[in-house]
Amino acid sequence: MSELSASTSGGTGHVLPSERARASFDIAELQKMIGGAARQEAIDRVKELFTGPPFDDAHLDDFRSYQELFERQSERAVEATKILRKSPEFRQLHAVQRKVSMSDLFATGALGIHFIAFLPYLETQANDAQKKQWLAGARNLEYIGAYAQTELGHGSNVRALETIATFDPHTDEFVIHSPTLTSIKWWPTGMYVATHGIVFAQLHLHGKNHGVHGFMVQFRDDKGCLMPGVEVGEIGPKIDARHTNIGYARFTHVRIPRFNMFARNSQVTPDGNYVPAPPKLSKFGYIGMMTIRAGMVGGAYALVATAVTTAVRYLCIRKQGFKDSTASDALSTGEHAVLDYQLHQYRAFKALACAYAFFFSTRYVHNFLARVRDGIMAGEEQAADGLPELHATLAGMKTFCTWTAHQQVEAMRKSCGGQGYLRASGVGDLAQTAAEPVTAEGEHVILALQTARFLMKTVRSIRQGTKVVGTVAYMAEPPLKPEALGPDACRLGPDASAPAACELALALLLDRARRFAEKLEAAFAAETAKGAAFDDALNKVMVLAYKSAECHTMYILAKNNFDEIQRQVQEGAMREALLRLFEVFALQQIYENAGDFLGILPGTDLILARINRILEEIRPDAVALTDGFSVSDWNLKSTLGRYDGNVYEAIYEEAKLSPLNQDSKMIGWEKFAEILDLDFLREGMTSQRQGGEAPSHVATASKL
Repeated sequence: MSELSASTSGGTGHVLPSERARASFDIAELQKMIGGAARQEAIDRVKELFTGPPFDDAHLDDFRSYQELFERQSERAVEATKILRKSPEFRQLHAVQRKVSMSDLFATGALGIHFIAFLPYLETQANDAQKKQWLAGARNLEYIGAYAQTELGHGSNVRALETIATFDPHTDEFVIHSPTLTSIKWWPTGMYVATHGIVFAQLHLHGKNHGVHGFMVQFRDDKGCLMPGVEVGEIGPKIDARHTNIGYARFTHVRIPRFNMFARNSQVTPDGNYVPAPPKLSKFGYIGMMTIRAGMVGGAYALVATAVTTAVRYLCIRKQGFKDSTASDALSTGEHAVLDYQLHQYRAFKALACAYAFFFSTRYVHNFLARVRDGIMAGEEQAADGLPELHATLAGMKTFCTWTAHQQVEAMRKSCGGQGYLRASGVGDLAQTAAEPVTAEGEHVILALQTARFLMKTVRSIRQGTKVVGTVAYMAEPPLKPEALGPDACRLGPDASAPAACELALALLLDRARRFAEKLEAAFAAETAKGAAFDDALNKVMVLAYKSAECHTMYILAKNNFDEIQRQVQEGAMREALLRLFEVFALQQIYENAGDFLGILPGTDLILARINRILEEIRPDAVALTDGFSVSDWNLKSTLGRYDGNVYEAIYEEAKLSPLNQDSKMIGWEKFAEILDLDFLREGMTSQRQGGEAPSHVATASKL
């Protein structure tokens, strides 16, 4: 498009190329390091398989009814499954190498949960005989599975689930039953279309409860009707309007074979005796939840990366405020790009820094999860020693990454001004999407407390002389002394050495995490010393426990970020650019939580001065750093974040797609005509017309 504004051009086509030319590093190298370029190449190889109906009308989804959207999403899922089965290349990229997801190719529905939660549970919890019967069909989507854990009355407290599985030794069956209204399975994604589900229930044998176990239950018959005793439904509209397939299930004395209890680690014999899992593997049944939570860390990265890509590009294009508002002809001085304003930089670069921090920790948690899971599956019993730390790490990461992502996506929506209110901006939908993972798969307060309990155990272990490793090894470090910061914290000031400032900022976050964990354990111990029971004592220190979990998680995020930059990125301009973002992430944590550092920091003025200086240094690299994520225009789905920068053309063209704009005559005119003064309108018709352009002197005068 033209660089000049005209009737057919917003005149912004030159802006983003100019921004990219300012970058201090090679954008392609950053894309290669993150892996987005290779992933996009893989997507492009199979994208043409998903052209034409029913994939080509997603832009109309906002105008569909609830049922119409569900039906269209289902049609796309069915066609995509057929393509998956017919195309060996796509199957390799999607199912084997995991380079391409369905959401990269079309507007998906809810069937992804089959592969994200149902299939991993089957792979890790089924014994060999069960895998032989179920696994191939699940991998090929010959039946659809749901993960039915959460209930109407219980979510994060899994041990309190009410659904019952009672063994009947006379028939060699389990009886699955929902005894109360609150025991109805509630919230399982994909439930309405699922033919089967992993149903979590309390295992009852000879009158004794052996805790929650997973059972394979069939929901629908070969005609799509519900199996006897099974009630399944969809729970209705949610904050994110695209979710039309989240459901509920109720069971009334549903009998399934004993074979259908997942039996890799624990079993029930034909006479009803219970064979428990080895003690170290007792928590391995939660590996499905851990897998989902690891995915949510990656989801938080994707959400923030997408939102900040849109925001940064648009804020470079959008003009606001004269460069010299005091000049006699302020208009001739030009206008500032919104991203040139310091406060917008503070907000946008905060989100940008969070996205990179989440990216590096996504790699970390997936590697951690794979190491523990694969070790256990290979029979390495010592691998199970990592389960408690893995659980605590993922609980904290899921909690604070999703919470922070929700905040940052909404901040980016607001930064886009009025255009951010339009769903065509993309960031509006992202803000809705980001609301779900904050609550899904573990309520954030409950999960934070699970991290906090692990931290308290670690403090006690250190006190008892036990060596701690992994993510909590830092807790054995000595306290940070104020003199380490230099006079008035000058070593974190605007003129401080960047490498030294990075390490010092990380040391401050480490020290904060250690101090809060120790304070938590001391406060908890004081309550129990007064006679409080465990849960009462935990309740009395809950605010401190949440804060302790947050401090720990933010330190781990920062540490992973710093360590991975040092490990993966060679010295040079790209490393310096990424370290600037790391500094913003760490220093904003310190500046915005100054009260956490009382007694160590004498003040925050120098820290703010350093942040402001780094913002100026990031500004020329801003667009290039968002390009590093390799988020395609198709995945952005944004009129504001287009790679080519032609946003005003896109906004206008998107508006014209509205069903209300398909005819010059107003829809519903006949109704309004009943109350309007039509004679007054006819009078105006006689004096108003379309004609030639105004004379140049008139046009000039109109601007005065």
